[in-house]
Amino acid sequence: MLNIVTYNIRFPWDGDGINSFVHRSGMVVSKIKKEAPDVICFQEGVDSNIDHLSDALPEYHIVFNQRNADLGGEGLATAYRKDKFRLLELDYFWLSPTPYVPASRFEGQSSCPRICQSVTLKRRSDGKLFRLYNIHLDHVGDAARILGIKAVLDRVAHDKSKMELPFFILGDFNALPHSQTIDYCNNGSPVPIADLTRDIPVSFHGFGNKDHYSKIDYIYADEQSASLESSVCIWDDCKNGIYLSDHYPISLSIQL
Repeated sequence: MLNIVTYNIRFPWDGDGINSFVHRSGMVVSKIKKEAPDVICFQEGVDSNIDHLSDALPEYHIVFNQRNADLGGEGLATAYRKDKFRLLELDYFWLSPTPYVPASRFEGQSSCPRICQSVTLKRRSDGKLFRLYNIHLDHVGDAARILGIKAVLDRVAHDKSKMELPFFILGDFNALPHSQTIDYCNNGSPVPIADLTRDIPVSFHGFGNKDHYSKIDYIYADEQSASLESSVCIWDDCKNGIYLSDHYPISLSIQL
């Protein structure tokens, strides 16, 4: 089985009180060590939390790309087990009309640049190759999110035309299940994809605030992979009011 997790880890902020990263970091590391997923795609990484994870989880190699014009700030990180995989390709691009111009954005998007991180891994045990597209779409408007996911799916179609591999598109879509963004994924994608998290009702919980419960995190796969035996679950750990994040990480196990 291949185990993949999408995990909005929440950037460190003192305003989160007991749920600021300094208080939950030990719980985060312990959970990852206990579950030992093969690959984790993080959103809302910054230097401090990704450096902490890199130091605390030496069994993983973490590739980290940041979104600002100086290539710093918030970004996306993919962690994979060193003993199980080799990194074959790494690329990232901005969700914009000029994807390789740092910090570029679509018109009407929020002030936050958005990127997609593309990773191709080779499994050591059998040479199996697969791609991951780690994303975090805009948080303000559906129009920018639709443009963003179109850019991602166009890239997926381009990569598929060069070499057809199993692939997963996962992360924080900032879009509800009945939104136009998710409708585009389900019905308008140039490459047929399927939502493997369709039975997950809640992924964002605002550190246990039921007024904020919503589903905005997803794992999509190509049709062939989606037909394989798989299961999904959330990591909903809570100890003394402290959570792993304001999002539930979603874990996929699939017989790739």
